[in-house]
Amino acid sequence: MPIDPVCGMEVSEDTGLKVEYGGKVYYFCSPHCEAQFEANPEKYVKDEGMRQGHGMHSHGHEHGHKRHGCCH
Repeated sequence: MPIDPVCGMEVSEDTGLKVEYGGKVYYFCSPHCEAQFEANPEKYVKDEGMRQGHGMHSHGHEHGHKRHGCCH
């Protein structure tokens, strides 16, 4: 399952929330995360590489998820 690059949450590829950037498709759990990514994609592409390199695959959300652990 894809990982939302903004919050680290697993998301379905069936979501309508996706952005193609740098030849790769990124999927999002909410419009909020999609907008955050679109505002500064380089930040999240760089962070994604760091998460993968360090094995971080957690649901530690830094920006106050409220509904079922996802953004809105």
